[in-house]
Amino acid sequence: MNHLQSSTTKRGLWASILLVFSLMGPGLITGNFGNDAGGITTYSVAGIEFGLKMLWMVIPVVAILLLYQEMSGRLGAVTGKGLSDLIRENFGVKTAFYVMAGKFLAGIANAAANISGIAAAMWLFGVDKYLSVPLIVLFLWVLTIKANYRRLEKIFLIGILFYGCYVAAGLLAPVDWKEVGHQVVKPSFQFDSKFMMLLVALIGTTLAPWMVFYHQSSVVEKGITVSNYKYFRWEILFAGISVGVVIFFIIVTSSTLHGRVEAHTVADVALALEPLGGKYTTYLFALGLLIASLGASIILPLSTSFSVCEIFGWESGVTKRFMEAPQFYGLFTLQLVIGTVIVLIPDISLIKVMIISQTLNGLLLPVVLVIMLLLINKKKLMGDYRNGLVMNLAAIASTMAISVCAIILVVIGLMGG
Repeated sequence: MNHLQSSTTKRGLWASILLVFSLMGPGLITGNFGNDAGGITTYSVAGIEFGLKMLWMVIPVVAILLLYQEMSGRLGAVTGKGLSDLIRENFGVKTAFYVMAGKFLAGIANAAANISGIAAAMWLFGVDKYLSVPLIVLFLWVLTIKANYRRLEKIFLIGILFYGCYVAAGLLAPVDWKEVGHQVVKPSFQFDSKFMMLLVALIGTTLAPWMVFYHQSSVVEKGITVSNYKYFRWEILFAGISVGVVIFFIIVTSSTLHGRVEAHTVADVALALEPLGGKYTTYLFALGLLIASLGASIILPLSTSFSVCEIFGWESGVTKRFMEAPQFYGLFTLQLVIGTVIVLIPDISLIKVMIISQTLNGLLLPVVLVIMLLLINKKKLMGDYRNGLVMNLAAIASTMAISVCAIILVVIGLMGG
């Protein structure tokens, strides 16, 4: 009898594990490709400027990401609707329109920022942006138009494996691992303006408006409901850990350049690593940037297209063909085209493109987070799946903190800091 119960328990355990793996996708893709060109630049500069002193921030950064991914996933699983739909239904068409107008402008800036990441990465491999950018963007467009959701999701999940380049680069670099362990458990803090600005940037780049919208839409598109959501939470946890590992190794690798060089872009960091870890460290760092920028160049425009189409009731989703959802794919195409044109402007500063992108995200983020909190606490909408007291306290505190950080980033961006 005990043997039979043991066998049944084991089968149940393996069935649960397989179910968790079958639900993999939305959290992993959103979280990891949230480490886009702008995020990677921020983490790299933090390591160069202050060594390992900001390494402890990885833990609260991952905690914030997990909190919002859990809430956006729960909203999608319970309601079966994207965030844009819920905004329109609960706050009216006018509010939804203004939010989407801001998101569309941010979407164009995000597309340009990530295409600039492609340009920077290919430059590190010795390929001029006027050759690489048009060809790569065309390839990304064809891939998105032709691939269905399942195939595209598999491609993204495979792409995430290449984030291991940052782990490999960290292992090749001359890192003092004893000091790394010390800095993780013993937080450092400085009250000078540069440290505070980078601290704010680390928190402010953890979450962008597109991540909330895309995560919820992809949960709905994947067909995740309340019946299997408890298993999906494990995917969210795994996603948060994988994101934290990547941020950890970017800071650790970049810290080996502390006091040696000044760097303002990921390309600067990659080039400066060569004398310390060899040319393969540079290439691994560049490959990580390229994969991050490629994935984000698809996902971010798709997020904007999902949102705008939900507002106007247009057909949307990568499960549909071009002629079945012309507005959806038209908006996706428009963002890629405008982003490409911006990046190909002669002598344009790619780092300024990223700053503009982060500034627009910072303006929109507080509004989106407050709306999300209001929605997830609506009894008529969420029923028994509303936030509890502890979850609300954590969410309100995090929303206030990340909104303040986002506003500070906007002010710094507008002042040219």
